[in-house]
Amino acid sequence: MRKKRKNKKLLLQVIAIAVPAFIIMLVAIIWSIYESAVDGFLSGKKPHMEYVLDEQTPGFFGSTEVLNWYLKEWGAHPQVLTEDYKQEEGDAYYEAMIGETEWSIAWMDSLPEPAKNYQRKMGYESLNSNFTYYAGESGYDMMFILDMRESNRGFVICEYIRGEEARSIGKYYNIDLEDHPVLKKLYDRDDGRTVFERTKDFPYKGRYYIGYMPIYHNGELQLVIGVVNRWDSFRSTMNITLITTILVGVAGILIALLLLVVMLNRKAIEPIAALQKTVLKYREDKDSDAVQKRVSEIKVRNEIGVLADDIAELAVEIDQYTNENIRLVGEKERVSAELDMARKIQTEQLPNVFPAFPDREEFDIFASMTPAKEVGGDFYDFFMIDDDHLALVMADVSGKGIPAALFMMMAKMLINNNAMMGLTPHEILEKTNETICKNNKERMFVTVWLGILEISTGKLTASNAGHEYPLIRRPDGEFELFKDPHGFVIGGRPGKKYREYELTLEKGSTFFVYTDGIPEATDAEEKAFGTDRLLEALNRSPEDVPEKLVNRVKETVTEFVGEAPQFDDLTMLGIKIL
Repeated sequence: MRKKRKNKKLLLQVIAIAVPAFIIMLVAIIWSIYESAVDGFLSGKKPHMEYVLDEQTPGFFGSTEVLNWYLKEWGAHPQVLTEDYKQEEGDAYYEAMIGETEWSIAWMDSLPEPAKNYQRKMGYESLNSNFTYYAGESGYDMMFILDMRESNRGFVICEYIRGEEARSIGKYYNIDLEDHPVLKKLYDRDDGRTVFERTKDFPYKGRYYIGYMPIYHNGELQLVIGVVNRWDSFRSTMNITLITTILVGVAGILIALLLLVVMLNRKAIEPIAALQKTVLKYREDKDSDAVQKRVSEIKVRNEIGVLADDIAELAVEIDQYTNENIRLVGEKERVSAELDMARKIQTEQLPNVFPAFPDREEFDIFASMTPAKEVGGDFYDFFMIDDDHLALVMADVSGKGIPAALFMMMAKMLINNNAMMGLTPHEILEKTNETICKNNKERMFVTVWLGILEISTGKLTASNAGHEYPLIRRPDGEFELFKDPHGFVIGGRPGKKYREYELTLEKGSTFFVYTDGIPEATDAEEKAFGTDRLLEALNRSPEDVPEKLVNRVKETVTEFVGEAPQFDDLTMLGIKIL
């Protein structure tokens, strides 16, 4: 009996799905609004920041050669730049200027150390003064100039913070290029374009939007001039807006859920409960008319209403199906009984009592037929034509089931009747073929191996109509394949002639015939049993009596096939000369 499911309320299930879905949707919308507002705010700052960097920042350094000289000197002697001018430095500097018309790099390099200190301080003081002025006029809270050469990356050249103390030259920004992909890309290009970056806790605690203007020399990045916009106050305003939006959204969700509960209860829960009662009642009384009446009382015009109509129709169809099924079960039982009777009739038509000739000591014979369906198309036969002649038959009808069984019965009787008339094997096959071909509209056929054993001499006269090669074992030997001459199948074409052959079976010899169901039996991997495995099974104990040989082959085939279905009849016959 099917285990009942736990009773979970549909309304609670809907709410359990709807509430998280609403919350996720609300969060996604709010986050989208927040990001759009931030992007819009910062994008609005970008043009003015570019203007400050590109237009309002003057050429602080003159030529890039002079810039490189100052960067090298400032980086090597940052402590000097924070000292006051010394008298000896000024005297040395002005003495070096006597007769000099221009300040070249070579001239500055040739200055004595005191004069060079003066040059360093003067250049930096001029840069810092101009930078501080323009930074203050820019309207931004912070600007900076950083050395970006790889040997000195993050070295502070100038920094301006409105109303606060800035870093002095010689300090460093902690710049990890993996955290600043925008700055990292500046090393791979030389176009001088200003780039922008959103940062958190860089260069100080807080949230910043920074514009970087790079300066290159000989294709290599030397420094960046940065203008910083702090947007923490805007973020705080946005947070207040977000909280308000969340509260309004939650209120809206609660109202929507309330409306959803009312609507679900009227349009779904109540009709479904009525349907459930209807189905339970139908399980008890199996009354489809009552189902139709109850369903007509459900008035909702939606999928549940359609489902109610479908349930009413299904109840009617179930009643019809049940009645039809009862009839079919009876019919199936009748057919099964008839098939069982047909199987018994077919089995009784084959020699199935062993030993078959208990009064004959010249030979031992055994045969077996296992059909693939209730009845089969294979058949074997053996019967005494007279006291000294034993007929042996092994045949395989095309097809399976009832048609093959009927065709098998006809072929068996024809072969038996013709053999009892004293005909030779090839004459028996020819006469049987002519009779079958006269009225064979279904174009069925049968392969036949037919032999007549002269018991007193052991001479076997045989003819083969398209059947499997027989197996023979000589005294003290092993079973071997005997490739006898083949003719066309019986029922295939009228007027066919068949050849016959003779061989002598000495005492101790065994002759074995079978149908193609043995070598063509396949396992789950569709590998065929084959003639080699048949010979191997027989030759485990080739001297055994026919019954043991037949049973051993059957067991070997069954073990080989395993769980794979049996597609063909398995039929074998063995005779041993004693």
